Amino acid sequence: MADVNTIAHALTQISLLRPDGSILDDEDGFLAAISPLDRVNLVELARTSPGVTSYEVVDCRGGAAVVVAVTSLEQARAWQVRGLAASVAGSKSAIAVCRLSPTGVQRRLQAFGEAFGLSPAIMRVLVALYEYCDVRDAAAAAGVSFNTARGYLNEARATVWAPNLPRLITWAGVGSFAADASGESDHPVADLFSLSERQRQLAGLIADGLSRAEAARSLGISEAVAKKELAAVYAATGVTNATGLARIFAELRGLAIVTRSHSGPPEPYPPPPSRNLVLTDSDGRSIAVSDYGPRGGKPVLVLHNTMNCRGVDRSLVRALQASGYRPVSNDRPGYGETDPPPQHSHGQAYLDICVRDIALICQELRWGRISVIAHGPVHVALALYRARPDLLDRVVIDAPEPDSAYGAATVGMISELKRQFARRPWAVASVVSILSALASYERVSSLMRDWTATSPSDRAAMGDPALMMDFYRKLVPFRKGKIDGFVREQVLQATMGKPAPIPGTSGITLIVGQTDFMHDADENLTYWKEVLPDARLVKIADAGRFISYTHPERLVAELARRPWITSRLD
Repeated sequence: MADVNTIAHALTQISLLRPDGSILDDEDGFLAAISPLDRVNLVELARTSPGVTSYEVVDCRGGAAVVVAVTSLEQARAWQVRGLAASVAGSKSAIAVCRLSPTGVQRRLQAFGEAFGLSPAIMRVLVALYEYCDVRDAAAAAGVSFNTARGYLNEARATVWAPNLPRLITWAGVGSFAADASGESDHPVADLFSLSERQRQLAGLIADGLSRAEAARSLGISEAVAKKELAAVYAATGVTNATGLARIFAELRGLAIVTRSHSGPPEPYPPPPSRNLVLTDSDGRSIAVSDYGPRGGKPVLVLHNTMNCRGVDRSLVRALQASGYRPVSNDRPGYGETDPPPQHSHGQAYLDICVRDIALICQELRWGRISVIAHGPVHVALALYRARPDLLDRVVIDAPEPDSAYGAATVGMISELKRQFARRPWAVASVVSILSALASYERVSSLMRDWTATSPSDRAAMGDPALMMDFYRKLVPFRKGKIDGFVREQVLQATMGKPAPIPGTSGITLIVGQTDFMHDADENLTYWKEVLPDARLVKIADAGRFISYTHPERLVAELARRPWITSRLD
């Protein structure tokens, strides 16, 4: 049995409550009203549980509810088997019990379905599956045949790129939290069910949709050991299949998010050293910049991808500094630590603000001209090229992004996601919110292994734990709810269409990798050859999408070979 301190570790924010159930404080707006139905359900739970002498119901944000009851530690363990997370609230005789509100869960699942355009009929089956964790039981609860239910769930899986039901349950349950998801953790599961570290990791991978064999390979253990450990997990949690395990993990991960009881994964590979600057524009907006130095180096601005925030990976920092450059990276408006633009600033108005931010950086750091490396965002680089050619020395764009609707040969989930954005641009914000909530380090690492399977160089890069942490670090602000810029740029890409041909771009180099896992390389080159007929186009045979991670020296070489940009585009 877990001791008091172990259980208390699961939900440390419950210290907001005194042992008698009264509220200590509410500095962060942690407490909020819940529905009368939820109150009745929770009061009934406390009233009918043996050993309870007093209780009080208090509500938490994000669809969670707290019951504080004077009971025994043994009784708290019995409650946990019913899907409740427990923590000691100040003394060994007072137990704070927290669970997700059933009606709150249904509301979140419905919002998940609406974001991806799932029909009401599909959602009835999905909600029932979440509750019963069995397709036959879900079909009966939804009032449809088994085959109909299975067909609906297959359609749901195809729409949200879930290869199986556990991942569908995880994505619907965890992704639907419209909150800061950076505190997601599997540690409450381990604490509450007394799982070992290996059992916790194995069960988490199974809940995220990996097969037992895949999970075993990921952890470096045999399938026989995985089978034995998983049997122990099922016995401890009281569920009998991977879907039920996914439901437990979804709820406890959600509780960790709501209660902010865990600080997230450690960072064993710190980022390359940099000096962080915060500039202020004429409207009072803050602009975040990372300057990697050295001060005497030739300035090169590194523009982040549309699906990342600022940060230069260690491979590119080393290559640039070794060639005498000084890499600098800024968060564009609404990304990371840079304030969003005015609400009405979309399309070209947004790009104009991006350009003004870069001009301000050059002004503050007293740079006359800069080189630019852009990881994908051609629209930003072209806006800068058009508006301020006087600032530019050379421009190199790796893995250039076409508009979201382009391409007959879509490759992988992210490429298909962009196609969905092109069809349903009004849904970008809700879908991005869901995907950001799901972007834990473990989940992203696992997905990257799948997505890079066709690109040996990308797979090797994402298999390097230091480079993987560099990549993941650029996603962390999204998990904290900072998605304004991400949404604006995805909507821009989804609605801008293919640009008209732009002559006079000989100062721009575009580089694609032959094994880019998002785009067909030749199709992408054809697109940009038509848009930028005078630009230099380069294809690297042994590169994929992460060219700056795997071939940073090629980017540096392209900076050195191109002539200066000297004239404004017509």
